[in-house]
Formats: sequence, C-alpha cells, structure tokens
Amino acid sequence: MNTGKTFFKLYALSFYKRIINGFFFIKLHIRTSKLLKMKTSSIAILLFILMFSSCSEKTKAPESSCYPNNKRPSEAITYEEMSAMMDTYEKGAKKELNKYMKKISGGKDSISTNYNWYKLDELKQYIAYIERISKEKDIEVTGFRIYPTSYPKNYSIEDLQGRQTLIFTPTTKIGLKEDVAFEPLYSEKGKPVGISKFLKQVRAKKAYKDTLLLSTLKEQTGLKSSSANRIKPNPPY
Repeated sequence: MNTGKTFFKLYALSFYKRIINGFFFIKLHIRTSKLLKMKTSSIAILLFILMFSSCSEKTKAPESSCYPNNKRPSEAITYEEMSAMMDTYEKGAKKELNKYMKKISGGKDSISTNYNWYKLDELKQYIAYIERISKEKDIEVTGFRIYPTSYPKNYSIEDLQGRQTLIFTPTTKIGLKEDVAFEPLYSEKGKPVGISKFLKQVRAKKAYKDTLLLSTLKEQTGLKSSSANRIKPNPPY
C-alpha cells in the first residue's frame, strides 16, 4: 500500500513538472516570436531608410534622381544639329585656331583643342561648392557663364600653352539681368559683387607695376576666385 502511494506521488510530481515545463516552453516561444517579429520589423525599417535616405547610395533605383526634374531638357539637341555645328566649326574657326597653334609653337604643333573634358564627380563637387558658399551669403545662383579662353603663352604647363580652354563662373540676378557673373567668396550677405571688379584689380597690377598701386596689390597675388578651369583639353590629353 505504501509502495502504491509512493508511486502515485512520484507520478503526480513528474506530471506537474511536465505541465510547468510546457507552460515555460510556450511562454519562451511567445517571447522569442515577439522578439523575432520586432527584429524583423526593425531590419525592414532600417533597410527602407538606407534605400531612400541619400541620393548617392548605391541601393537607389537606377531610374531615380536627386533632381526634381530628370526629363529630357529642351536644351538637348539632335544629331543633325550636332553634325552641322561641328562641321561649321571645323571648316571655319578651327582652321584659324590650328594656324594660331602652329604659329605660337614654332611649327611643333598645328592642332588646336578638339574638346574639353570635365570629370562628372568634380563637376558635381564644384556645383555643390558654389551653392554652399552662395547660400552662406544669401545669394541665389541662377546658373553659370562658360567663357571660351586660352592658356597664356608662358603658362606653367608647356603642353597647354596657347590652347583653347573654358572657364566656369557662377551667375546671379542683379537688376533685370539674371546671368551676371559674380564672386560669392568676396560678396557680402545679399550683396553680390561682379567678377569684373577683381579682374580690373589684377589687370591694373600688370599695367601699373611700376607705380605705387603695385604695393597695394602685392597681397592679391594668387587671388582666389570661385570660377573653375583645370579641365583636360584634347590634345594633349
């Protein structure tokens, strides 16, 4: 009789432990499921943020763009227009430029600049730089003037001497004109200053180098501008 009671107690105790363990397992399973759901949701949110937080991210869809309007612009031309413009240049101005190159190089070179190349990342950086320093002065940038120019005959890089090149200069609206070339570096807040002021100063230094004006302009040797060049013309590159 005692043996039966003992067996019954052990069986009941074992059954009770199984029930407790079962509840614990169910509770643990529920907690784990909740944690997994929370973790999955967090990962999904994080991936969503990474995909859409930056225009420069590699995860961004190929058809998307930082710019609000990425449709074909009205400035885009046809190949017929391109061909006509290139042929006109080759038969006209290019011939004269080739003669000029041959003259200043002493016959060593007779091919003027075919094209100028600007690296995309560098162009984007330049535009971002202009937008930043202009915003700091509360001046709106309306665009860029692109000046056709030539490197001086005594330019430090011999292969570029006399070659045609381009200079990019930011513009803003002054009065009724919206394409005025200005200098954001030396403008005051809301008061854009045209580049002509600084070009006059530098040219004056050349013209009056033997006058008192020279001493006042010495400090402006290598006067920084916000205009850009440093592009690669072909030839020689």
